[in-house]
Amino acid sequence: MHKRYILSFLILAMTVGINVGQHLLEQLSIDRNYLIIALIALVVAGLIAHTKLFFIVLIVALTGAINLPPEMLAQYGINPDILFATLLAVIVAPTASKLVGWHI
Repeated sequence: MHKRYILSFLILAMTVGINVGQHLLEQLSIDRNYLIIALIALVVAGLIAHTKLFFIVLIVALTGAINLPPEMLAQYGINPDILFATLLAVIVAPTASKLVGWHI
Protein backbone atom coordinates (compact mmCIF):
# COMPACT_ATOMS: atom_id res chain seq x y z
CA MET A 1 0.00 0.00 0.00
CA HIS A 2 2.76 2.44 0.92
CA LYS A 3 4.65 1.57 -2.24
CA ARG A 4 1.89 3.16 -4.31
CA TYR A 5 2.13 6.41 -2.34
CA ILE A 6 5.87 6.49 -2.79
CA LEU A 7 5.49 5.73 -6.49
CA SER A 8 2.88 8.49 -6.88
CA PHE A 9 5.13 10.95 -5.08
CA LEU A 10 8.09 10.04 -7.26
CA ILE A 11 6.03 10.44 -10.43
CA LEU A 12 4.82 13.82 -9.19
CA ALA A 13 8.35 14.93 -8.27
CA MET A 14 9.79 13.84 -11.61
CA THR A 15 6.99 15.50 -13.56
CA VAL A 16 7.45 18.77 -11.70
CA GLY A 17 11.20 18.47 -12.21
CA ILE A 18 10.80 18.08 -15.96
CA ASN A 19 8.44 21.03 -16.20
CA VAL A 20 10.32 23.59 -14.13
CA GLY A 21 12.19 26.30 -15.97
CA GLN A 22 15.28 25.34 -17.92
CA HIS A 23 17.21 28.06 -16.09
CA LEU A 24 16.58 26.39 -12.73
CA LEU A 25 17.68 23.02 -14.08
CA GLU A 26 20.88 24.58 -15.39
CA GLN A 27 21.58 26.13 -11.99
CA LEU A 28 21.18 22.72 -10.37
CA SER A 29 23.35 21.12 -13.10
CA ILE A 30 20.56 18.72 -14.08
CA ASP A 31 20.08 17.65 -17.68
CA ARG A 32 16.42 17.55 -18.67
CA ASN A 33 16.97 14.41 -20.76
CA TYR A 34 18.06 12.50 -17.65
CA LEU A 35 14.85 13.52 -15.90
CA ILE A 36 12.79 12.30 -18.83
CA ILE A 37 14.65 8.98 -18.87
CA ALA A 38 14.14 8.62 -15.10
CA LEU A 39 10.43 9.41 -15.46
CA ILE A 40 10.04 6.76 -18.16
CA ALA A 41 11.83 4.25 -15.92
CA LEU A 42 9.55 5.21 -13.05
CA VAL A 43 6.46 4.73 -15.21
CA VAL A 44 7.67 1.29 -16.25
CA ALA A 45 8.25 0.47 -12.57
CA GLY A 46 4.70 1.64 -11.90
CA LEU A 47 3.36 -0.70 -14.54
CA ILE A 48 5.26 -3.54 -12.95
CA ALA A 49 3.87 -2.59 -9.52
CA HIS A 50 0.31 -2.90 -10.89
CA THR A 51 -0.53 0.77 -10.87
CA LYS A 52 -3.56 1.49 -12.99
CA LEU A 53 -2.57 1.67 -16.64
CA PHE A 54 -4.91 4.58 -17.41
CA PHE A 55 -3.33 6.66 -14.66
CA ILE A 56 0.17 6.15 -16.03
CA VAL A 57 -0.83 6.67 -19.67
CA LEU A 58 -2.61 9.91 -18.73
CA ILE A 59 0.43 11.20 -16.86
CA VAL A 60 2.76 10.35 -19.74
CA ALA A 61 0.42 11.95 -22.28
CA LEU A 62 0.06 15.15 -20.25
CA THR A 63 3.81 15.35 -19.65
CA GLY A 64 4.44 14.89 -23.36
CA ALA A 65 1.86 17.54 -24.24
CA ILE A 66 3.35 20.02 -21.78
CA ASN A 67 6.77 19.62 -23.37
CA LEU A 68 5.57 20.28 -26.92
CA PRO A 69 6.76 23.55 -28.46
CA PRO A 70 4.66 26.51 -27.27
CA GLU A 71 3.87 27.48 -30.87
CA MET A 72 2.30 24.09 -31.49
CA LEU A 73 0.17 24.33 -28.33
CA ALA A 74 -0.87 27.89 -29.21
CA GLN A 75 -1.96 26.69 -32.65
CA TYR A 76 -4.56 24.49 -30.93
CA GLY A 77 -5.41 27.11 -28.29
CA ILE A 78 -3.93 25.10 -25.41
CA ASN A 79 -2.25 26.83 -22.49
CA PRO A 80 0.73 24.88 -21.04
CA ASP A 81 -0.10 26.19 -17.55
CA ILE A 82 -3.54 24.61 -17.71
CA LEU A 83 -1.99 21.33 -18.85
CA PHE A 84 0.43 21.49 -15.93
CA ALA A 85 -2.39 22.19 -13.45
CA THR A 86 -4.34 19.27 -14.92
CA LEU A 87 -1.32 17.03 -14.55
CA LEU A 88 -0.90 18.00 -10.91
CA ALA A 89 -4.60 17.40 -10.27
CA VAL A 90 -4.47 13.98 -11.92
CA ILE A 91 -1.57 12.98 -9.69
CA VAL A 92 -2.56 14.66 -6.42
CA ALA A 93 -6.33 14.00 -6.33
CA PRO A 94 -6.26 10.18 -6.18
CA THR A 95 -3.39 10.16 -3.71
CA ALA A 96 -5.03 12.74 -1.47
CA SER A 97 -8.36 10.94 -1.58
CA LYS A 98 -6.72 7.69 -0.48
CA LEU A 99 -4.89 9.46 2.34
CA VAL A 100 -8.12 11.05 3.56
CA GLY A 101 -10.13 7.87 3.05
CA TRP A 102 -12.49 9.11 0.34
CA HIS A 103 -13.26 6.83 -2.56
CA ILE A 104 -13.50 8.70 -5.85
